[in-house]
Amino acid sequence: MTDNLMTTDLLTCLIHHRPAEEPRIEITHNIIAVLGEVVYLNCRYLGESEIQSSRWIRQINSKVKSKGLAGFLNGRAFKRHDFSEPASLTNLTVQLRVSSVDIEGQYICEFESEEGVFSENAFVTVVARPDVQILVNVGIINGTQYQSVSCSAVGGRPSPQISWSVNGLAASDYPFTVSVSNTAHSNGTFTQSSVLRFPTHLQDEDSVTCNVQHPTLPNPKLTTVRVETYVRPNVTITAEMVQKGGNDFWVVSCISSGGRPDTDISLALSTDEELQRENSTDPDTQRRSVFLPAAEYEGRNFTCVFDHPKFTHIESRAITLPSFYLSRVQLLGSRPRINTEGFQPTEMLELQEGQRGIVVGLEVVGNVPRYNVTCKKDDGPLPAGLELVGRSLTVQGPAEHQHSGLYECVFSHHHLKAMLQFNITVQPRVFQPVPPTVRVDLWTKGGLRVIECSAADAVPAANVSWLLPKGVSGESWFNFTSHNGSHSVTGVFLLPACSPWELTAVCVINHPAFEEPENRSITLPPCARPNINMNSSTEWKDGEKFTKVDCSADSVAPAAAISWHVGQSDNSIIGDLSEPEVQADGSVTARSSVHFLTSLYAGQNLTCMVKHPSSEASQKRTIHVPVPTPLLRVSVARQQDSHLWLAVCDCRGDAVGTNLAWVLPENAKGQTSLHSEYEGRVLKARLTYQFPLALHEGQDLTCVYRFKHGITEKRSVHVPRYYISAVRVLNHTTPLRSRYGGEPVMHRLALQENHHNQKILLRVIGNVPQYDLNCQRSDGSSVYMEGLAMVLESELTEWDGDLYTCRASFYHHMAAVKIQVEVMCKDKQFVLVVISCVSSALAILFIFVVPLWVCCARNSKTKYKEQESLSALTTLMQEPGSPEVKKPVMMEKDSKEYDQLISYAIVIDVKSTV
Repeated sequence: MTDNLMTTDLLTCLIHHRPAEEPRIEITHNIIAVLGEVVYLNCRYLGESEIQSSRWIRQINSKVKSKGLAGFLNGRAFKRHDFSEPASLTNLTVQLRVSSVDIEGQYICEFESEEGVFSENAFVTVVARPDVQILVNVGIINGTQYQSVSCSAVGGRPSPQISWSVNGLAASDYPFTVSVSNTAHSNGTFTQSSVLRFPTHLQDEDSVTCNVQHPTLPNPKLTTVRVETYVRPNVTITAEMVQKGGNDFWVVSCISSGGRPDTDISLALSTDEELQRENSTDPDTQRRSVFLPAAEYEGRNFTCVFDHPKFTHIESRAITLPSFYLSRVQLLGSRPRINTEGFQPTEMLELQEGQRGIVVGLEVVGNVPRYNVTCKKDDGPLPAGLELVGRSLTVQGPAEHQHSGLYECVFSHHHLKAMLQFNITVQPRVFQPVPPTVRVDLWTKGGLRVIECSAADAVPAANVSWLLPKGVSGESWFNFTSHNGSHSVTGVFLLPACSPWELTAVCVINHPAFEEPENRSITLPPCARPNINMNSSTEWKDGEKFTKVDCSADSVAPAAAISWHVGQSDNSIIGDLSEPEVQADGSVTARSSVHFLTSLYAGQNLTCMVKHPSSEASQKRTIHVPVPTPLLRVSVARQQDSHLWLAVCDCRGDAVGTNLAWVLPENAKGQTSLHSEYEGRVLKARLTYQFPLALHEGQDLTCVYRFKHGITEKRSVHVPRYYISAVRVLNHTTPLRSRYGGEPVMHRLALQENHHNQKILLRVIGNVPQYDLNCQRSDGSSVYMEGLAMVLESELTEWDGDLYTCRASFYHHMAAVKIQVEVMCKDKQFVLVVISCVSSALAILFIFVVPLWVCCARNSKTKYKEQESLSALTTLMQEPGSPEVKKPVMMEKDSKEYDQLISYAIVIDVKSTV
């Protein structure tokens, strides 16, 4: 389908419409079909006539037409051959499968109606997409390699067009030649073949491209094929000496690398002698070698000749073999000395007795690649301890007198020889004691403390020994070494890495250079004791309580040993010991744990014993395994349907039993009861105690659980202390008190006549949680109550006044209030209001008259009288009997006391029993 769309986009499709005035049939007149694919023939009737039948037919020739290929007849669709059924009676669009080029031709679309037949023509052109094939052949013509690249576009219609390109450029000029051929096939398709030929050595690109152009291809189809190319090689000549069968040979090699194809290599020799040759070839390198006896071919010239298609002319490489010489041999670092007669004199070498590491180097002047060396002393073999290593004489031990003498060394290479004579003298050494360098070191390794005492570089060797405290012993050894005549002694002493005491080790060094022995001491501090940690945890499993105790000891190496003991006896239990952990600071942590049923060791002490070299005795850490403590919970509450209170003690634990009891005062008269039950392995017990509130009010009740080992567990609960202090009347009342004072004896309350449902509001003063409140008349009859209100439901008359008593009670607590209820009519209330108003008016009038009288009296009397009146009034305002007020005091008219007088206020207290 994709190829069809591409073909449709690239090919020109012309759609023909009838003139606008007669839009009858819409059809595609020119259709291009690709062989092997499908194509659509589009034809639709756009007129208004009613179509009775429609069909596609083919124009075979000018006179003959085919039968209907596809269409509608009698209202039914039909198709033949490679056609599909049309879409509808007026839409004859069909799909045609292009199976051969015979499909090409003219097709007629017909629509038949009562008015006549409407038809239009369409011409189908068949094209075929070619298949591109490419092939490379290689051949030799007159010694030159040619490559032929054949590109064929097979089965195309119309005939395809082929061209060539190399590296993006057309391959039409020298050195390329192109030959083209066309072939017509019986099925109406064509094949074009093109052959591109070129000499390989003139073509540097490694690929060529065949370009195929055809109407069925949206773009030229490019097919690239790799071809063989030649590469110019790198050529060189080398010579190296090898030893074979005890003889030296020159290996002269002609080398060609990186070329393609292989290079033609030859080695020119000016001799008819049969020589050993060797040829080797790998993917990138060619080598032609010849083996030449070194002694016979010194200074000879050799030439390698290379021929390759990429060379414009034959290339050559030449080499000259060196000529060897061996002039002389001399001591390494000495200046050459030649006497007047041309001979090399004997050289002198002086050594010191006892000197070590002596190497006598021999230097050869010449260019020989190798040589043989033989040395002798005084015409005999070399002495013991003196060896010939390469070009050097090495003294294995210290220099001795036996090494003195005349030495002769001969160097030879084939016919070349050179000799060196030198005389070695060994000077006796002068003995002088050299004191040692003393050093003491200490470190820890493998759980041991290593003390090292060294006396180094001494002449003669020092004597080293140890001086240790009494009772201290350990492993020790000594090492002796010598270097350049000096001697070193090292003593090593091993002690435990940890000790509970401070130790001092003394290294004693004796040497002739010391007047007295040298002592070097080192003190080992005592080890820090281990840091011991102990913790425990509990868990329940299958209804049983288990305890896990962990004990860890952090210490210096070695790790501490941990054991477990129970109680005061020596009974031990086995714990789980973990692998010691080495910390980053070098310390070691030892861990051990025990896991047991808690009841097994309940009430006993569990001891973790830690043994470590830092302590003489084991360190202990003890934890007490507690007796399983039951869970006690106490409460007290009043009972709903009883006048007795109930104290409850709930106990939950492993073994409760009858060891649960109340601790009560001596006057306790209540009733106790115990009930217990099991939940799995846990026992639940409840101990109750019933009592009247008055018996224990304000006291603490204690529940006690007694363990087997005499330990007790207590829980207490407090019984509240309650009170009711009074019952208050919230309405406005007149309290009536006794002549002795104190709380009111009675409250007088006035209610209105002829009103019903009048309420008297009450309040109970106290801390009781609830109470009973009721009111009674003087005859003992009850009054209706609504909560804290006494309700007088009926209409009241003056004769309904009465004494009411209201009582609040909670168990034995009680309080009461008496209320004298008076019923008053409106007239009586009016008289009382008038009397109150007249009394208030008289009081206000008196307040204004008194200040007015004082002002008048002050203006009419003399100054003395003014002072006397002032004193009299002042006396009235002071406390009776006060001696300061009764004394006559003379003061000025504008004195402070006068000012004070006129600022007094007179207050009149009018009391009424209304």
